[in-house]
This record gives sequence, C-alpha cells and structure tokens, in this order.
Amino acid sequence: MDLVATDDDSPWAWSSQHENYYRSQWDGEQGKWVTIWKERTNSAVLEDETNLAKAGVVYRKLDSFQEAALQSFMSARVDRQPTRSSLPNTMVTEAAPGDFVYQPITNAQDMRIVQLAPGAFGQEINCTLHVCSVEFEYPVDPTKQIDGTKALTFLTPTFHAVSVATGEPIWYTALSYVWGDPSLVRSILCNGKPFRTTKNLYTALQYLRRTDSVVNLWIDQICINQTDLEEKAQQVILMSKIYQRAWSTIVWLGEEADNSTKAHETLVAVKIALQYHTAEEAPSMEDLGRLDLPSPSSQAWQDLSKLMSRPWFRRLWIIQEAVLSHDVRFLCGRRCIPWNDMSLFAICMADNNLESLLSIGGSGEREESMSGINRIRMIDRMIGYEWSFPRQSALLSVLVEGRGSQATDARDKVFGIVGLTATTLRPDYTLTVKAVYTAAARKILDANSSVLIDLLCCVDHEQPPMESPSWVPDWNSPLQATSLGYNGSSRGIYQATKYPKPKWSFHPNNASLNISGFCFDTIHSISMLAETDLKDLLVQGSPTSQFILECVDRITQHCDECYHDGNLFTAFWKTLVAGKDHSRFQKAPPEYADIFALLFDTATGRSPSFSSYQPTNPKRKLTLANLEVRRPSHIYRQMQVAYQAALQGRRFGITERGAMGLFPRGTRVGDRVCVLEGGHVPFVLRGREQGTGYRLVGECYQHSAMDGQIMSAPGSEFCEIEVA
Repeated sequence: MDLVATDDDSPWAWSSQHENYYRSQWDGEQGKWVTIWKERTNSAVLEDETNLAKAGVVYRKLDSFQEAALQSFMSARVDRQPTRSSLPNTMVTEAAPGDFVYQPITNAQDMRIVQLAPGAFGQEINCTLHVCSVEFEYPVDPTKQIDGTKALTFLTPTFHAVSVATGEPIWYTALSYVWGDPSLVRSILCNGKPFRTTKNLYTALQYLRRTDSVVNLWIDQICINQTDLEEKAQQVILMSKIYQRAWSTIVWLGEEADNSTKAHETLVAVKIALQYHTAEEAPSMEDLGRLDLPSPSSQAWQDLSKLMSRPWFRRLWIIQEAVLSHDVRFLCGRRCIPWNDMSLFAICMADNNLESLLSIGGSGEREESMSGINRIRMIDRMIGYEWSFPRQSALLSVLVEGRGSQATDARDKVFGIVGLTATTLRPDYTLTVKAVYTAAARKILDANSSVLIDLLCCVDHEQPPMESPSWVPDWNSPLQATSLGYNGSSRGIYQATKYPKPKWSFHPNNASLNISGFCFDTIHSISMLAETDLKDLLVQGSPTSQFILECVDRITQHCDECYHDGNLFTAFWKTLVAGKDHSRFQKAPPEYADIFALLFDTATGRSPSFSSYQPTNPKRKLTLANLEVRRPSHIYRQMQVAYQAALQGRRFGITERGAMGLFPRGTRVGDRVCVLEGGHVPFVLRGREQGTGYRLVGECYQHSAMDGQIMSAPGSEFCEIEVA
C-alpha cells in the first residue's frame, strides 16, 4: 500500500500489508513527514486469562532508547521538585492513633498503586500503597525502521507508570467495578493499618489475589483519598491517563450467581452463530434451534438477561474506563470474558432483532439487560473514534452517551466523562450540580456556537425548572424520550426551517439566551402519556388500544381541515413513528402504511378505518397471518421499534391550527410551538409566569411543520426570543 503522509492531524489508519495502525506526523527536527506505527501488545506474555499485572514481572523489555528516555524523565522530574504546597487548597487527613493515614501526593501527575500481597482465598487482605507517576510517555524513536524506510517509525505505547521512588516501570491492572452499598463494609490491612472497603470491592480483591505473587492494581476506592476533595479533583483529572497507562483493565461483574456460567456459554454461542449474519438475514424464532441456540422459552435467555442486568453496565465511570483501556476483560467469579466476546454478542443481539428474548424475566429486567447491550455497543463506537481521534470527542456527544448512566455524585455526570474530550473543565466538587451543568453548557457553546440546536434537543424536562436555565439539559435525569433532532442524520429527515445555522447570543443577565425564531402555533389538546407496546393494539381494551382509539377520535374531530387533501391517514401513521424508521437514521418506509392500516382496521372494527388509505400493492391484501411470514414479520418488528422510539415519554397532541404531533411529556394546553432559525425540528415553549420570555419544555414533532412548510406561511418572520 502507499504510505504517503498527508496531514499532521490525520487519524490512525490500518495497513493490511503490515497488519498494524499508522498515522502521519511532521518531524520538525528531521524536517520531513514520518509515519508513526502503533506497536501492538505481545500476547505471548499472558500467563492467565485475566492478564493481571504482577509485581516484578517485566512485561516489555526496554531498549537503550527507551531506557534513556525514562532516565531523562526522572532527571527532569528531580530538577522540578514539585511540592504539595504548590497545589491549591491542600488538605491532609486527620486520623486517630492506629488508623490509616494517607501520605499526601506531591505532584499533580502522581497517583498511588495498590500492591496486593499473595494469599489464599478467604484469608485476610493485605496490601501496600506505592506512589507512581503517569506523566511519562515514550517519545518516537527515529532509529526504528520498517522495510528499511527511515520515514516509517514506531510509536511505542506507554502501558505502565513510573515508580517515584526507584524510577522503574510499574505495570499495573486497573479495576473497573461498582462500589456497592456503602453501609456494607469489610476491613483489610493497608500499609499495616486497618482500612475499610465496601463489600463488593473486598470480594473482588479475594478473586484478584494470587497465591504466588504480588499483584499491582489501581483501585479508586483505595488509591484516592476520598475525604480530600482537592486530591479527589486532581485524581479525576488524571483518570484518563491512569486507564491509558494500565497494562490491563479488569471489569468486576461480581461473583457467579443466577446461572452466570450458563449465561456465559449462551453469550459465546450467540457470538459464534450470528457474527456473520446481516440484518437482512435476521433469524426468526423458529430458526434458533437450527443455529444451535436455545429455544425462545429456554431459561438460558433469562440467565443471560440477568448477567447483562448487573449493576456495572449502568455505571457512568465505565465509559471512560473501557474506552481508554487497551485490554479489557470481564471477570464474573473466576470466569473471564474477553471484551471482543462481549462486544460481538451485543452486536449480534441488536443487529438480529433478538432483544425480545431477554424479556422473559419481565419488562424491567429486559430494559436493564438491553441497557447493558446498548452500553457495550456504544462503548465500542467510542473506542473506534478514540483510536482515530484521541481525546477529540465533543463534550456534548459524550454527555449524551453518559446520560442514562448512574453516578453517586450528580456532578460526575460531567467530571466522570470529560476526560474523553479536549475540553478544559477542572473538576470542582465545591460547586453545585446546577453550576456544573451550566458551566458545561457554556463550554459546549463557546467551543462551537452552531451546536445550539443539538444542545436544546437534549432538554427533556418533566416541567421547566424555575431556579436554573431551562435551556441547560439535566444530565442527571435519564432521557425519557429518544431525541428527535439530536443526531446529525435527523437533518436529512427534518428541515423545519432549512436555515444552516442558528442565530443567538447570551442575554445580558448571563443566564438566558436570545434566539432568533418565531412561535407559529399553540397546543389545543394533549393526550395521556403514549402507550408504546404496538403489539397490544390488537388486544381489545388494552392501554395501547385505548390510546390509539383516543388519538383516532381526536384527529377525526379536529384535523380534517388541516389535512383537507385527503392525507389524514398518512399524517397519522407517520406521526406515530415521527417520520423515521427503526434505525432513526432514515425516513419511515412506505411498507409501514400497509401494516398500520391493517392494525387500525382490526382495532376499530372498520375496514377501511381511513378512507384516504391506498395500499402500496392493491393486488395483494395484507392479513394478520402475513405478519408471521418472514418479510412482513421483519418489517413489523422494525416498525414496533420505530413506534416505541417515537412515542416513549411523549404525548400525542392537536394544535389550534388542527395539526397533529408528538410533544414532550411536560407539555400543557396553551404552550407555544416555535421554530428557531437553524433548527430542523420545532420546540415547545412556555411563557414565564413573571417577566418576559419563555422557558423551554423540549423538542417536538408536528407533522405539518417538519419540511419547512411553516416558513412559507404568512407572518413567518424571525424575531428575537428570550429563553430563560
């Protein structure tokens, strides 16, 4: 392949010839472009499945260039002699005689390593702390060549810390886990003194300990003085480096329980059976036996659902930990699951529409297990981006990805994920949650003013807050509705204004926004929260049936004039999926119309239930039996996904103009519908009870306003709207 350099900011690319990643970089000393190669981990050093970093083991022998670079770093470090007093707001923990006391960290790039002493399972845990630096990184060695070409050089990754005491490399394993119930504590020995840990960590240490060697670990609960807010903030800043420098990362899922061993076997079976299937080849439930997979009613799926519902998958910090680690392995009791196995399983389940198999344990358990699968897929996407563009993720995008995660401290919804970005936002645990979220929003807009609409699409209030800016998303509140306009592909589906960029400014009060836009309609009636299980539409008296029949009554009474061209049916079914297909990246296909017509006819007992319906194939009438056939069944399943994504957390409503739409769950009669310049979706605003301006309720879908129709209506002129 041709290895011509093009750009000093070019992403990592794959060379099939050399079976490695490379990127181009300008070398100022040599005065030419050089190609940097990523040196890959040598798997031959793995001594067990977990790849734990053991003390005294040299996992990569240093050459003379690397040794010289390390010595030069230590010499420069001694010359600098940073002290704890140079760090602001320092604090040393007070302790009673005999209690554990942290020695203060004296350098902003230092951290502690836990050295776990050997012992048998069940014996007392004994460990010591060792101060290391994560500042050192190997420079490019210009003398290393590939194929005799001087311009092709290796970039040796730095998968270790450096001992502050000896200057030697310290390979360590980072632990990713859930703290667990803080009231359930166990005592261990640390530096010869009693130290209390949560029960879950204590159990993990029992499984991680070896009988014949010391294990080097980084564990936040032990390595960070949690009572020193300044040290905690400084270590949070280092978190990205800590996981990047780790030789390996172990994800502790907990002990074996709920047939987790069988669940692991099913996980591997799914990966093997389906990893080469495409979405078009998605198997039906009857095909599972042919693929050597458990039947739909098998206990194996419930066991797998429980494994994917474990608390680790809901934790916020795991995103940064997994994305930045180069070798991640799951540990469930003594069973080790490589990241690639977990990743391929998650992809296979989602791409083959098999998520319903995990619903055997109940809807709540299914949601949690699906959350686990979605989390793995999301992290995989972020890993790919991080490889190509290290630390370049946009702050808004990582906040969105982490929104559904759990964090004990709501401020960590920002602090626990900002390390994946280039944004400078120093963790400060003395600030309120509101102040942290507002600061993050301003950082997002300061970096790129054109993302205002994307930011507003993330607002999902039950009711607009009175104390804080309504335009700032509450990242600690899980998104109740799938965003209509956040992802970039929505601009190819919706074009409410057809203007490229928003026009806005900060209000002089520094808390409100002045945005160019105009209000064009008012909410006339609003339904109960939508029912999202489309299959129940055929069950007489079910919540879904009642919801749809209520919607049919509303539109037949109030929407005929707005849709006088005979497209009432088309407007209705497209509204029920917000005009999108199951992927949410493309417009809803016309095949949805035939299935919706069949469902409406069956539910209402009238055929046709909408006189304006025209079948896509008049010669072939669709029946309920057809929905069991492979092609219609596949489309029906996709339609159910699209329906749920559109309606979850929203209300069906009618405006004073007679237009139908899907509106935020907090919408009230009398709220205004507006478009903002540069916005591709409309928004719902509520007038302030005192003073001028509005508060933002959220984004919406109004069928007659998604393709720029409002811009050609009389009086459609932009003005300045204050959003507090």
